[in-house]
Amino acid sequence: MKEQIYVIGHKNPDTDSICAAISFARLKQRLGCENVVACRAGKVNRETEYVLNAFGVSAPEYLADVNLRVKDLLNGPIPTVKPNTSLYKAWQIMKINSQKTLPIVDRADRMLGMISVGDLSGSYIENMGDLDFGSLHITAQNVIDTLKGELLVGSEDQELVGCVYVGAMQSETFEAFIEPGNVVLVGDREDAQESALCIGASALILTGGAKLSAGLNKLAHEKEILVISVPSDTFTVARLLLMSAPVQSIMKTEGVVSFQEDDLISDVRKKMLETRYRNYPVLDDQERVVGLISRYHLLSLNRKKLILVDHNEWGQAVNGAEQAQILEVVDHHRVGGIQTADPILFRAEPVGSSNTIVAKCYQEAGIVPEKEIAGIMLGAILSDTVIFKSPTCTETDKEVAAYLEKIAGVNAQEFGIQMFKASSNLAERKVEDLIEEDLKEFFLRDVKVGIGQASVMGLDGLDKIKDELTQKLEAMRKEKGMRYLLLMITDLLEENTDLLIAGDEPEEIAKAFKLPLDQNQVFLPGVLSRKKQVVPPLTKYFMG
Repeated sequence: MKEQIYVIGHKNPDTDSICAAISFARLKQRLGCENVVACRAGKVNRETEYVLNAFGVSAPEYLADVNLRVKDLLNGPIPTVKPNTSLYKAWQIMKINSQKTLPIVDRADRMLGMISVGDLSGSYIENMGDLDFGSLHITAQNVIDTLKGELLVGSEDQELVGCVYVGAMQSETFEAFIEPGNVVLVGDREDAQESALCIGASALILTGGAKLSAGLNKLAHEKEILVISVPSDTFTVARLLLMSAPVQSIMKTEGVVSFQEDDLISDVRKKMLETRYRNYPVLDDQERVVGLISRYHLLSLNRKKLILVDHNEWGQAVNGAEQAQILEVVDHHRVGGIQTADPILFRAEPVGSSNTIVAKCYQEAGIVPEKEIAGIMLGAILSDTVIFKSPTCTETDKEVAAYLEKIAGVNAQEFGIQMFKASSNLAERKVEDLIEEDLKEFFLRDVKVGIGQASVMGLDGLDKIKDELTQKLEAMRKEKGMRYLLLMITDLLEENTDLLIAGDEPEEIAKAFKLPLDQNQVFLPGVLSRKKQVVPPLTKYFMG
């Protein structure tokens, strides 16, 4: 499956931003790029919602950030084992999957501990010198599985305990070595089998496929001695018997460093530098193991791929965009501070709407947009150009709108008026939404300025919320660390803007426009455009 490419507009998206993401992603899909998906970096405002609903188009999926997280590096599920799994089976699983470490999980797949190839080899060498099963909890079932054996007497759940001896000597000599409770390995020598049973061995493992005679079988049952027959020779059995121990006998439970699948890669990198493990288990929110990561993953990680529409500044981009790979930019704003490591397709045109550019891309590709896509592009152009009244509006915007109008089957003027009316009643709107739904951040040299805009059909209801709006502006300004936070209340009927100012020296803003300040507010006659009529005077004032 190809890695997804996200087409996304700026934070606090307006209609132009949302519709450009949808329409440009759709164009890419029709050109054969099926892995392209439209996204949004914020809430859909009332105006945009009206446009999407009018043409039956769903809002794009929300993308909170594009920071790389642990889950972005995982390659699907990995093998895990339960605590009672034999070391031999665990080793086989690790060998087949080229996996140097193996998580141990409970029945709900929750993390219990870890083992590594080093743990296996260390345990084998350590215990070979003194074959004592006292603390290894080796069950008959594990011996049967590891050595492909057959249970003759006893229970599969019965544990083998005691030191291990090989009955490879005369019975008289053999009897001098073994003691009650030992585990005895012996072939088809009936005298040695009988000696082990009579002395009271805890378990008897018959090698080479040997079986007990009827009499000895009865004796084993009477003494309740575990008896297993295995097909391998005695040397092979002695060598592999330790590998029948369960993984819980050697697994590490303390000091295991794990990560959550939503952990940021930047945090993971720091932790890996502080530790020296080969692999690290990855857990979900229920502590279930979902994968393993290593330093190799950090060396081979792929950044998320983005196409930016309706913006080209980091301050306006989705969180984490600096860590992503920017493939394209489609915009109609000033060129900001984005830098890329590689050359990209960068299309910026001095038109009134990003959707004008996207519609031109359709025309250049010889593709007619679907009716609903044409409709939302038309709505976005009407929004950004204020039904062609904004000074940002160009002849190109009008020509493209006329082209889209025919495909969408609506009257542009009538649709534009209804669209603005849908979101124009100030008294019905939350002050937070008024500020944030179309808020953009600008860095004017060392001055961070936020400018929001709410377009309305008349200022009815503004007086009722003005005090609350002023207080919220100041609180939000401090919260976001801005020197100034401005809100344009743009009256589309009268074609002017009331500029509300939050900041310690609001007179600076008034000076930038060379207009009087009235209770932290400046009246801007004839001003409809943030891009052409508000940002330029501020840029000139603060940047000289």
